[in-house]
Amino acid sequence: MAALSPAELGALWPELEREILAAESIIVGTHVNPDGDALGSALAFSQVLDQLGKTHVVACHHEPPSYLRFIPHLDRLQLSVPEEPADLAIVLDLEALDRLGSLRPAFEQANRMIVIDHHEPHEMPGDLRVISVNSPACAAILADIIKPSPITMTPQMATCLLTGILTDTGNFRFPNTTSHSLHVAAELLEAGADLRAIVDAVYMTRSLPAVKLSSRFLANMRLSSGDQVAWSKVGLPDFEATGAREEDTEGFVNDLLSIESVKIAALLRQVKPGKVKISLRSRGSVDVTLVAREFGGGGHKNASGASYDGDIDEAEKLLVEAMEKCLASS
Repeated sequence: MAALSPAELGALWPELEREILAAESIIVGTHVNPDGDALGSALAFSQVLDQLGKTHVVACHHEPPSYLRFIPHLDRLQLSVPEEPADLAIVLDLEALDRLGSLRPAFEQANRMIVIDHHEPHEMPGDLRVISVNSPACAAILADIIKPSPITMTPQMATCLLTGILTDTGNFRFPNTTSHSLHVAAELLEAGADLRAIVDAVYMTRSLPAVKLSSRFLANMRLSSGDQVAWSKVGLPDFEATGAREEDTEGFVNDLLSIESVKIAALLRQVKPGKVKISLRSRGSVDVTLVAREFGGGGHKNASGASYDGDIDEAEKLLVEAMEKCLASS
């Protein structure tokens, strides 16, 4: 997989600019259930297009979670795109087009497509592909591309990009944190990024329903393989009883991985009848993409996700078997 250096990423700006300037209509999109990197990257790129004088639409299949509603220019985000095929589609933080959800056809119908991402790709769409799997976040790739360009890094743009880097590195706690990502974060702070707003919203604020759901999540915790495999689940009754929403499970799986003996952890959450979402985390050499791919998902070595169509108990049984197999082979 591509592992582009900051200098190599910066050198891509002229080609990227040519594609943008040649387009009359542009759509920008990211993955379903958008996180900080998805939204931060999309809205930062929206501001790049502003400076190039390009009208455009920023879209996502899902509404943003409440904890990310502080991000500058979030009001630009739409849940649909124009019916007329766009000249250019720009896809950010996404390794497979099916993760565009209902917006996929519009992006596939565009005359040209740019893909910018840091995941190992499942597919290879795009006329111009900027893939750097050693970057901790798509936002970090954008920061490297923008730095040598004539684009002005505004405080609002810097806040968007820093949000992406902070959330995808777990506030610089995850193994994907690099010295370069810390340097980039420092440069974004110098450009006026609002660190306090990001940390307060993402890491220091939780709703009461979220706390109530967390207690049920921990009560449902199970362990196996000498306490090296941990998992828990929250079903529709848990959401209904607490008044919590799916977004309130953010960070739950990391609580399991924080147990000193645990090497691989998972959260199963039933978001609607017959639909289960899975979050996976691991330590060290344990590669949870191997588990995620058994369920049609993907992601990173130590942080992946997937979904399962069926009963949550069925999903749990299959998931535990896959995690135990993954651990044994690591």
